[in-house]
Amino acid sequence: MYKVAVVLYEGCYLSSLTGPIDAFQIANAHIKARKGNDLASFSWQTVSMEAGPVETSGGFKLSADVTIDNAEHFDFIYIPAFLYKGSKELDSMLQKMAPLIDWLRRCWKGKSILGSNCTGTFILAQTGLLNGRKATTTWWLEQAFRARFGEVNLQLKSMVTEQDRLICSGAMTANMNMALHIIEKQVSSELAVQCAKTMLIDTSDNIQSPYHNLLTRDSSQDPVVAKTQYWLHSHLHVNIDQVRLAKKMGVSQRTLIRRFKSELNVTPITYLQNARIETAKKILENTSTPLQQVVEQVGYNDMSSFSKMFKKRVGLTPMGYRQRFSKLLETLNG
Repeated sequence: MYKVAVVLYEGCYLSSLTGPIDAFQIANAHIKARKGNDLASFSWQTVSMEAGPVETSGGFKLSADVTIDNAEHFDFIYIPAFLYKGSKELDSMLQKMAPLIDWLRRCWKGKSILGSNCTGTFILAQTGLLNGRKATTTWWLEQAFRARFGEVNLQLKSMVTEQDRLICSGAMTANMNMALHIIEKQVSSELAVQCAKTMLIDTSDNIQSPYHNLLTRDSSQDPVVAKTQYWLHSHLHVNIDQVRLAKKMGVSQRTLIRRFKSELNVTPITYLQNARIETAKKILENTSTPLQQVVEQVGYNDMSSFSKMFKKRVGLTPMGYRQRFSKLLETLNG
């Protein structure tokens, strides 16, 4: 029996909490259907810091099966996601979780595998165990995570990462990819595929980069950077280099690059390229404009070079991106 603990804590997302449990239950059903086999099955318990009801982010109140003080050994301990409300709120939350953080460290030292989903990786990173190791989290909190946990080898492109019995999954529904990973690792690839088919999970969708907004900040407090951002967004179609751009902004090229890197952690030209890609993504999602016209609208003449850059940063070709996300919109719109 493979023993799983699901950490129940104040403010966690209910869907993130229960998703992997559903996957393990479906795995058990398939195992049971294979009469006469000796495949391992899964069991699970919820674990909280203290006894009593715990309120999830949606207002549902649940009581855990056990507390960290009386929990036995688990093979896998899973930390679900929570609603991120800002840095100060996170500071307070992590301080209150000090007993849980210590328990997670002890369990890992006792050979348990630790796993996290989405913002739950912030909690796992607080243990210090991810320092120097691979991890992933939700793409939209990249900067907040890097600022707080700079020693973690953050690989945001990945849907699931694993190193030294530490497994992280990306934004929200990536917890199902992680559950399938556990099923495959502990039982078999065949069972993981069966479960994926049962739950309609597309296992080929294994990277986060197509969902990632390359413009992490739309505005800046630096007046020169903010002015440059506004000009670039208004002139995406204009072919311009950093020397001419700096001259337009009334500063030296060196100053402009320095202030952009300080504010946005990218050069002005990289920012422009990202803005062009994000604009192209919106056109591809919402219109049937021919690709050549899309390329020209965002300031490129060479479709090949644009497609290569798009694929490198988004993880899909422009047409591949359109096929995935325009189909999603068509489905949602009936």
